[in-house]
Amino acid sequence: MSKSVEQLIMTLNKEYEIYEEVLKLAKEKKRVVIDGRIKELDAITRKEQSIIFNLGKIDKVREALTINISKELRIEVFENVTELSQYLEGDLKDQILEVRDKLVDIVEKVKKANDLNNKLIQQSLEYIEFNKNLLTSMETKGITYGSMADEKEVKTKNNLFDARV
Repeated sequence: MSKSVEQLIMTLNKEYEIYEEVLKLAKEKKRVVIDGRIKELDAITRKEQSIIFNLGKIDKVREALTINISKELRIEVFENVTELSQYLEGDLKDQILEVRDKLVDIVEKVKKANDLNNKLIQQSLEYIEFNKNLLTSMETKGITYGSMADEKEVKTKNNLFDARV
């Protein structure tokens, strides 16, 4: 039927492949966060940024294709692939609904993985903050001499940072 619909299906399949890579990185990120490997986390974040850039490119292609499809099928506007499928028949309709289902599934998996990673990172930050507070609030006892040369017990606070001006 429509060459633009076929191109849209190919574009959506490419988007699915990219989301598969995002899911793979999210699973890798989970292991890295749990193990506390900061440098590897930074590398994964850079990869994710590159993938997001590619998703932006694909999104522009998809938008252009939807405009072409609207003109070809003489549809004013369609909000989503499900709505578009109502104007299609046969194999194209089946293909576009199949790729839609795959995309919905993978996006949900990516969302769950990212939510878990966000919770793990938040817990790591809370743990770091707890340890920092613990280290900076430790008091030590010391002995010093008072004005009458008698011993006085003095409590001093150990600071993690030596702030001399």
